[in-house]
Amino acid sequence: MMKLRQRWVFGVVLLVPFLWITVVFWATQHGRNVRISQGGGDNLVLPKRSGNTSVDSSSQSEDHEDTSDEEREVMRKKGLPYDSTLFFASRKRSRIPYKKVENRNKFEALFRDFPSYNSVPKLKSSDYLIRDREPEKHRKVWQRFHRAINRYEMYSYNNTELFNNYLNYLGTTPILRARAKSGGTQVKLFLVFADGGEALVKPWRVPRDYETVPDHYYFADIERHNAEISAFHLDRILDFRRVPPNAGRIFNLSRDIYDRADSSLSREFYRSPANNLCFMTDCDQHCDIAETPVCGNPDQIEGSVAAFLPPETSAKRSSWTHPFKRSYSKRTRTEWEKDPSYCKRVVMKQHPFNSGRRLLDLIDLAIFDFFAGNLDRHSYNTFQLFGNFSAILHLDHGRGFGKYKTDCMSCLVPLTQCCIIRKSTYERLLILQKNEYKLGDVMRESLSTDLIAPVLYEPHYDALNRRLDIIIKHVNKCLNTADSPEDVLKAEPRIEDYHESDFLKSTSKDEEFDF
Repeated sequence: MMKLRQRWVFGVVLLVPFLWITVVFWATQHGRNVRISQGGGDNLVLPKRSGNTSVDSSSQSEDHEDTSDEEREVMRKKGLPYDSTLFFASRKRSRIPYKKVENRNKFEALFRDFPSYNSVPKLKSSDYLIRDREPEKHRKVWQRFHRAINRYEMYSYNNTELFNNYLNYLGTTPILRARAKSGGTQVKLFLVFADGGEALVKPWRVPRDYETVPDHYYFADIERHNAEISAFHLDRILDFRRVPPNAGRIFNLSRDIYDRADSSLSREFYRSPANNLCFMTDCDQHCDIAETPVCGNPDQIEGSVAAFLPPETSAKRSSWTHPFKRSYSKRTRTEWEKDPSYCKRVVMKQHPFNSGRRLLDLIDLAIFDFFAGNLDRHSYNTFQLFGNFSAILHLDHGRGFGKYKTDCMSCLVPLTQCCIIRKSTYERLLILQKNEYKLGDVMRESLSTDLIAPVLYEPHYDALNRRLDIIIKHVNKCLNTADSPEDVLKAEPRIEDYHESDFLKSTSKDEEFDF
């Protein structure tokens, strides 16, 4: 009798979990409400998925059912109120108010008064990434962006159509499908829009005024959606034109993401004990931050929406190890961190840095990362089609704009060790140092048109001005010690003067690189 009872209990113990898993799986596949019990809380219900794969822009624009029409209009146009935790951390300290942007006089004056010093030569058909004869008027906005990419730039100087149309497209176009981006260190989503365009989303994680914890290593820092947006605007102001367009967007997680998610992503959604809609995705490395769920308020959340580059099938990219890559270790330092002569002794003797544009591109990237405070620069990308005479793509800036009180001097090491800079870059920096074109003011005005403005916490604009002075100071130091200005201020390399045979002139051994 005792054995029979034990067998019955054992059978029940096995059967209950099996039935629960079956019910949850069936409910997930059929778009039914799924109840998930949170420890110490009530059973909370996910929103019912529509089960309709067509895009209804009117239903997507609706907000949480408890939100008033007036509040919905505010969130649609301006994002959440400034006193929201999106903008300020919940701490007992004085807040620095955001400056209201009345006009964009300095921003407009910068692009009106000065042409691009980073000029592009007359383009040949071989300089374009994508070549076809489809009439321009028949192309969608994202297709026009793809077809404008060339070996020198992603978009032309002061391209108003791109900024007026494409950024609005990224921030408002109805979403057809959503899925999680596998791998990486933090949460990212792939979106497919109703017209076939694609984008990469990084969701809101921390308030605007949150600073990176001083004892955190760069590889464990959180990624900020507003850093991605700010990087695009900064890149444009500096006249590099190497960051894909990126815009802010306010999502309703229920209708914009959950209803559009594939089965793998939809299973990751749940209601938190605070009744906020949350989700998680997989992570490969440095996962402490990534294992923190992304949660709405209750369903509303901000995110950055980055334009997709053309697919690898038509525009293959090469990934290169950065010669000034960090160790990504808590206990070791790389050679460039220990040897001030590393650039001139090793890097400047090695192909492709000993000829062409590559080293100057890396100096531009170092300046760009110094402005943003982005230490997470382990590699860089180029388009294979253009060989080694190709502009570097400025990608992945989520760990930037994390500090405004301190400056990342190690980010500037490529400039301080190599002591060279594009003449056009230096001239642009001198313009942005003038009061009538002040970098911080121009940046604030540029970001003011984004759908989730204010994008940056106010002290970041002062930090940009401070860092600009530091860069110019170091360039002037190089000029003071050089035999001639031309040794420091480099003219734009010409493709006619570049030959891949320069590889043979490399006098440095590969093992000298501490990559």
